[in-house]
Amino acid sequence: MAEVKKETAVVKKDENAVEFVPFGGSDKLRLTASMVRQFIAVPTKSGALPSERDCIRFIMLCRGKRANPFEGDCFLIGYDSQNGASFSLVCGLELFQKRASAEESYDGAESGVIVLGPENLMTERAGTVTMDGEKLVGGWAKVYRKDRKQVEYKSVKLATYDTGRSRWMKDPGGMIAKVALSQALRAAYPTALGGLYTQEEMQRVTETGEGMVSTRAPVSMPKELPELPGPTADLIPQNEVIPDKPDATPDQSANSGAKISTPQVSRLRIIADKAGVSDEDLRLYLKTFGLESSKDIPKSLYSQITAWAERGGQDEPGDAKE
Repeated sequence: MAEVKKETAVVKKDENAVEFVPFGGSDKLRLTASMVRQFIAVPTKSGALPSERDCIRFIMLCRGKRANPFEGDCFLIGYDSQNGASFSLVCGLELFQKRASAEESYDGAESGVIVLGPENLMTERAGTVTMDGEKLVGGWAKVYRKDRKQVEYKSVKLATYDTGRSRWMKDPGGMIAKVALSQALRAAYPTALGGLYTQEEMQRVTETGEGMVSTRAPVSMPKELPELPGPTADLIPQNEVIPDKPDATPDQSANSGAKISTPQVSRLRIIADKAGVSDEDLRLYLKTFGLESSKDIPKSLYSQITAWAERGGQDEPGDAKE
């Protein structure tokens, strides 16, 4: 009898295992929530580890972007905020550069610092060297594409990202130039890099719990959405507006409400399919709410889940920090 219990436990442990081939690799990578907690996640200063929901979201990001966390492609970094332990999903700049280099249209990039001279003359300089008498105020970057005449240019302000700690204290020029390059690469290749943020961009958040995280007013969600008569793509209005973000992360008690209708289930699957969200990704996302299938979705969560599917299965930057 003891052996039967042991076998059941093993099956449950592997239930949410995800396998995929990382970008640029040839062998499959296997990830589970337990592996993320033990080997990948960086705990908060108070020692808190990510929840299963945080781990599943991280695994979905890795799978969707084919990122290998064991090679520094992405990180799950914890920090203590006013609302308790929070975790940010961030990537290494190397992942951005690898993705851009793999694009046939990629034609190189350059970056540097913005300095303020003795006569308040602002200058953009290639590289990260700051001379005596100059003040570092920001960074810039340009990304070139063979199929575009317009260069993708970004400039960023040092004060927005500087933490005054660790690498920001020792090499602020190098760090702010990386932030600018991250933004320019993401703007140049939104399909490959959209929804991803580098460690340099998010370090102020992960170290201090403040900075780039803006507080947004709650969005009033409709109590009930009208049912559609049939599961066809033509029934989805082109001018339909789906709220960007839900009021708050719902607790499990929200799952006890009335379930969505069959037409609404079909509509969700149509949206997910058009946005490139696989059935497996949708299943994993539903499990973060304690749901086993799309038929179990309560009406109170329908708009949030539909909005997530419409974004191609990508969380907004603020979502990962709640």
